Amino acid sequence: MDAALRIVLLCLLLVLSGCFRTVIQYTPQRGPHQTYQVRSGDTLSSIARRYHLDYQVLARRNHLRSPYLIYVGQHLSLWSEAPRASYMPTNTASPKPRIKSDFKAPSRVKKSAKRVAKRTPGKSGAVSLRWPLDGKVTSRFGRRQGRPHDGVDIGAKEGTPVHAAAAGEVVYADNRLSGYGNLIIVRHSHDMFTAYTHNQRNLVSKGARVQQGDIIARVGHTGRASGSHLHFEVRRGPTPVDPQAYLPRR
Repeated sequence: MDAALRIVLLCLLLVLSGCFRTVIQYTPQRGPHQTYQVRSGDTLSSIARRYHLDYQVLARRNHLRSPYLIYVGQHLSLWSEAPRASYMPTNTASPKPRIKSDFKAPSRVKKSAKRVAKRTPGKSGAVSLRWPLDGKVTSRFGRRQGRPHDGVDIGAKEGTPVHAAAAGEVVYADNRLSGYGNLIIVRHSHDMFTAYTHNQRNLVSKGARVQQGDIIARVGHTGRASGSHLHFEVRRGPTPVDPQAYLPRR
């Protein structure tokens, strides 16, 4: 190969390498975790420390109020935005002219969305609850003395049986949450929970399966309670909702 041809080939290689050079840009992200599923032994503070977050910010992001009650199996949002791809190839070659076309691809997204909407259950798919005991509602859901009251209080004599409002799994049965005394939490679906607090005694343990109407506790006044009653809560995910919106009228 003569010298002139070598020079031509070398110049051509240099031009090509300049046109197709790709630069990899890396932007550090928060990590691959957007949500976290609560496991046994977790507290809001321990989860926040694990991901270098402020526990109060984490609580606000998940609409949790003091005493920051969380449940095994619950999904917590760690960050408000999903992590994005961080590798961005950059092509320094001149952009190619766009080719216009009158062809329109058929829209399949709308059809798919319609199919999904048909499968989405409405209120009829909600868990059917019963009253956990007979008694007068002495305090309703809402604000009480300027503070949120996340359930209803039902007056009853000490030792009165407390019944499961619906079938489900006991995910908490202990007295380690300040103010609640003996507390039982039952999960009825992936996002519906009921809580029974201030119990004299818990009659079921964590992991037990209960049926609607099963006796799970006895009424008491453990924790911060001025008298014998059941404090009953319903939660959709982490959010407390009015139990009387889900219970039969009486």
